[in-house]
Amino acid sequence: MSDEMKTILVPTDFSQLSLKALDRAIELAIPARASIVVLGVVKYPEPVLMDAHTGENWDRDMDDVFEERVEGVENRLRCLLDQPKYHRVPVSAIVNRQKSSVGETIAASQADLIVMASEGATGWKEKTTGSNAERVVRYAQCPVLIIKNEAPVQYQNILFPTDFTNTQALRTFFTFRDVRKAHPHFLTVNTGYLDRSFDDLKEDMAELAIDLKLESYSYQIIDAVSEDAGIIRYADEMNADLIALYTHGRTGLSHWFHGSIAEKVVNHSEVPVLTMVQH
Repeated sequence: MSDEMKTILVPTDFSQLSLKALDRAIELAIPARASIVVLGVVKYPEPVLMDAHTGENWDRDMDDVFEERVEGVENRLRCLLDQPKYHRVPVSAIVNRQKSSVGETIAASQADLIVMASEGATGWKEKTTGSNAERVVRYAQCPVLIIKNEAPVQYQNILFPTDFTNTQALRTFFTFRDVRKAHPHFLTVNTGYLDRSFDDLKEDMAELAIDLKLESYSYQIIDAVSEDAGIIRYADEMNADLIALYTHGRTGLSHWFHGSIAEKVVNHSEVPVLTMVQH
């Protein structure tokens, strides 16, 4: 997406949605002349005391089982990337031998952009482990593009939630080629705690538009019970092709009590989400 983007990381579990993410990464890499690294992750298996099918004790060494799984993923990646459609840009594949969080492993990569699929997380899953995409958004130091079920090839309408406390993050989004071509829709969600009047917010928006050299844009202030609920509702109302927002990347107690608006949107949005860590 960025003119200076060199490496795109695409995690895959070989699902149809993750393959759609790979296709999207190819389309982004071509104009940027970027290379793609496809990542397969193999988690170390939990000890198994009994075979579920035969009821017999299973005394195979876990390291042997692990290496068999790694070899299987390597073979699948090799077959996948043999397809001609993946020969349009430099593409390589790696398999990560993972013994902890998959999301943290992906986030720790030295990529300029991570493109990954996510079906989100709701209910008990969200409260306990969350989605892998949520953890990547929390820890990644590069932009993350989350592909959902309906991912358009081109973005015509992009939603930018903002309270104008970090306009530098918004400026960074506009270094992306795809973002510059789209019509920007800016949104401020009022949950009852805004410390500025609506007139002041509109003035902030006008100044931001001048700063970003926008010829046209839309701006809306809406009421909602929470920022993430307002963002998702408005994205649906305006038929957004992409939601672009920054995350504080909070961890520990701060994350436990406050969470992250970006992570919640990633879990519940039905349209693609582009996130960037606020420094």
